[in-house]
Amino acid sequence: MKKIVSLLLCLMILFSFSGCISLGKKTGQIGETFKSDYGIEFTVNEIAFTDVIDGWGGANDDFWKPLDETNCNVGVRYTLEQYRLQYGLTPKSENDRIVYISYTAENTSKYDRTIEDTGLINYDDGYTYSDGNLAYRVSEEGVWKELPNGLSLPKLDGGKYEFRAYTIVPKEVVESDKSLTITIHGYEFKIR
Repeated sequence: MKKIVSLLLCLMILFSFSGCISLGKKTGQIGETFKSDYGIEFTVNEIAFTDVIDGWGGANDDFWKPLDETNCNVGVRYTLEQYRLQYGLTPKSENDRIVYISYTAENTSKYDRTIEDTGLINYDDGYTYSDGNLAYRVSEEGVWKELPNGLSLPKLDGGKYEFRAYTIVPKEVVESDKSLTITIHGYEFKIR
């Protein structure tokens, strides 16, 4: 009996080192829909890096998106530089950058759930950043609302909401070629 237990233990160790046994890490792909262990069905729409995001609140379709010539208020009423100075949100330090994340989520569980995930950024297997800001809107015509405490979604609500988050990180995180992943709702998205 001891030989069988020892053999099974050795096989388990061998398989865990070879990667044959998953340790619960789930990987995601941008644009695909996943369901978290706690019943949140979500799709990551976009992950981007920038030095300035659109800070014009309200029903602005480009709220918190990276600011460039394609934003809806640029070129019509403002030049890019005018808009950047008046409505752009930038890090306090020129040595920092912004990680922008957009995802759509709904509560499919049997319980009320609070959405507060801004993403856990893991740079070079150990430098982590998670202090981000979160906003949502009910529909494409809706007004963006910032969520310092998350958004409670009741069970059987049936609503899908778009969430946008941003986190400030050192520019090395964005500009380096070292490994970079972002974990949202228990799924890890490999950026590089």
